[in-house]
Formats: sequence, C-alpha cells, structure tokens
Amino acid sequence: MEIDSTNVKPSARKTHRKTRTGCRTLTQSAGSAGALSHANTPSNHSPHASYGTPQFGQNGESSSIPNEALLPTLNLTDLELLHNYITSTAFTLHTDPAMKILWRINVPQLGFQNGFVMRGILALSALHMARYKPEQKDSYMSQATAHHQEGLRITTGLLSSITKENCTALYLFSALTLYITLASPRKPGDFLLVGENGIADWLYLVKGTNYIIESSEGYLFSGPLGPMFKAGRRRTEIRERLLASSSKTQDNDPPDPLTELSSLITETSPDRQNLPIYTTAINTLRKSFVFHSYYHYRHQETPSSTPTPTPPPPPAGHETADIFYWVFRLPDAYLALLKQHTQESLAILAYFCVVLKRLDGHWWMEGWSAHLVEKIWGLLDEEHRLWIRWPIEEIGWIPN
Repeated sequence: MEIDSTNVKPSARKTHRKTRTGCRTLTQSAGSAGALSHANTPSNHSPHASYGTPQFGQNGESSSIPNEALLPTLNLTDLELLHNYITSTAFTLHTDPAMKILWRINVPQLGFQNGFVMRGILALSALHMARYKPEQKDSYMSQATAHHQEGLRITTGLLSSITKENCTALYLFSALTLYITLASPRKPGDFLLVGENGIADWLYLVKGTNYIIESSEGYLFSGPLGPMFKAGRRRTEIRERLLASSSKTQDNDPPDPLTELSSLITETSPDRQNLPIYTTAINTLRKSFVFHSYYHYRHQETPSSTPTPTPPPPPAGHETADIFYWVFRLPDAYLALLKQHTQESLAILAYFCVVLKRLDGHWWMEGWSAHLVEKIWGLLDEEHRLWIRWPIEEIGWIPN
C-alpha cells in the first residue's frame, strides 16, 4: 500500500541538548551501524545474490519508499528450491523422526555457512521438483546440474585441505551427492558404481569421505551432524549383533542365498586368481543384507528347523547407510572387475539389487534395482543367468 505524503505537515524541529555522553553515544551508534552493515554483507560462499539491508532516514526510521537501485533482485527460483527442501524434500531422506528434523533444520544452517552445501541442497530440491512438475522439468534439471557442478568444483578444491572447520560440511556434501546421483535421470548404460572411465565420480567422492570420518571423528560426532553419526554407530552395533546371531545356524537350516552364490563362484569359476576379491565382496555384502534377512527370513521357520534365539530387534525401516554399507566399503579391485563386466562380479551386483529394492519407495531410488538387473541380465551368458534367478524373483523383474 502506498502512502500519500503531499498533505503531511513537517514536524516541529526539536531542540538539541548537549550532554557529556553525546560524543560517546554517537560513536556507539556509528559502531552499531557498522556492525549491522557487516552482518548483512554476503558471504563469499553464499550462492547467488544476498538480500539488501533496509535503508534508514535521518531519524533512524525505515524509508517508506526505498531506493530500488540499492536493492538487489530477489532470486525467487532459489528461494522456491529452499522452501521446497525445508517443507518437503528433507522429510524424504530418512525414516527416523529425529533425523528428519536434522535434515530439515541443521543441514540448511550448514548451507548458510558453506555455499557448496547450499548448492547441494538446492540441486537435490530441484531434482525433487522436476519429478513432480514435469511441465517445468527441463528448467529444474538445468538448475540442479548448475548448482551441483559448482558445489563439486568448490568441494574438489577443499578435499586436499580438510580441517576441523570444513570436515562436517565436506561430509554433508558427499551425502547430498549420493542422493543427487540416485535422483538424477538414468542413462541407458548407467551402472551406478562404474562409468566409462572407471569408478563413478560420485562413488570416488563418497569413498573419499571415509578418510574424513577417520581423521575427524571427534569433530564430526560433536558437531551439528553429531546425532546422525551417533545414530549410525548404534545401527552398526545392532548390525554386528545380528550378524553374530545369524551365523549360529543349525545343521538342517537351508543355506542362505549369499552362501549358495559363494559356493557357485568357488566351485565353477575359471577366474581363480580373483576368487579372494569375489569372496570379500560377498562377505561385505552380508552386512548390507543383515536387516533385510532379519525382516524377511529369520522368522520364516520350517516345521523341521530348530528355533534359534531371538536376536535384538533392528531399528525400524531400511536406511540408506544400511543398504549402501557394501558400496562404501567395496575394494577398488572388485570395481575394476565390474568395469570389465566379469560374470562373477555382475552376479554379485545382482544380489545387491535385492537390498536396493528395499529403498524403492523413495522418490530418489525408485526403479534403480530393476534398472540394474536388466543391464546385468543383458551382459550375462545363459549359464550365469541361472545364478541370478533368486535376485530376479525377489525383485519381481520379468526378463524380456
């Protein structure tokens, strides 16, 4: 609403009374104004333009009509993306209520302190909106790409100088990169873990953050993402107890699918020199399977089986870290074999797709398990296609 100032009478001039504190008051006011101006100065890491500070008149009152030339244009697109992240996207990244709050509150706060983190937030939100606003998909996709690439550029330069001040932000950006990779449109030959030039770029970044955790654990656990790391530690402890319980099988218990796959590779594979690599990959995959096995198999006892002691119940839901535990700890030697499309490495990846399917209800993961199994099927010969019948049946994919 505009104010008509034509009939407003000027106020009477107030007399000035000298005081001993006058100079000091003026100095303090000037200092406060300087601090306010400094506080509203945009950070070099902040994405896009900042928001202008209000203009004040001689009486200290905000001008009714600010000088538009002094106010930068609002970037409404980025504001829309941030609003969508806080009100929608953040709730889709975890099943635990406390962790949802962390992703909604703590993560944006880190984004305001570190521009590359905010880039990751905006990129993921843009992908989310592209999915549910198809009429504007191209626009949102271009925004997602631009924000993430700029964030990657900054992050790459910081990885060689990890400090207690930036370790939390670097770890967070790698986590956002995982979600961004999964949410991005899939290419026909996309194998998720490996690309044309070897290990996928996103996996190279995420695996590199293991060094961040090892070298900066104290800072990470006491920082703004501390609740996330503590929750992960609790799930790790439960995973180990479940593994110990599941290893106590009875003689008449049927072999689990991973044991059968390991036997097939050991007994029939001509690639003898790489057997240790395949065995390590399968044993590591068991740790991603442990919650899946508990939910779906531990309580399916046959009449002839001997009841086993009930293990401690796992946390509700399948979390991304549970499923991708295998991916984060894969040896580079296995990834090199997967790049070569060896039959054994492809079969192991097909079994990973079973636990990947557990995350299919999330918008950023939907369809990945079927996509990978379809690619694996096309690269396997007839003999090794028999090896992956169990994953195919578990996923519900139908070969053409």
